[in-house]
Amino acid sequence: MKALAKMIWDFAEALKKHGNDGFKAVTVEEYADRMSKCTSCEHFTKRETCGLCGCKMPVKARWRTSICADNPPKWLNTNGERKKGTDTTSGDGV
Repeated sequence: MKALAKMIWDFAEALKKHGNDGFKAVTVEEYADRMSKCTSCEHFTKRETCGLCGCKMPVKARWRTSICADNPPKWLNTNGERKKGTDTTSGDGV
């Protein structure tokens, strides 16, 4: 799991992206699909967080701008933006 300071920084960056996207959520179907993938993932914890990025997944999975932290990601953002590089654990700390 990430260090607390890194998680806070990543959350601030993710919140900024979410705000720039108009605080839009994914559809109910997309949310259910994302959470299904999360709950069946080996990194999903009993506290509903991701063991890779430390995010609360019921929150992160709702944001259109969020990307799964696994490599390769189990799900991508749905706002049309593509993540640069292959490090999917940075800059998305919800």
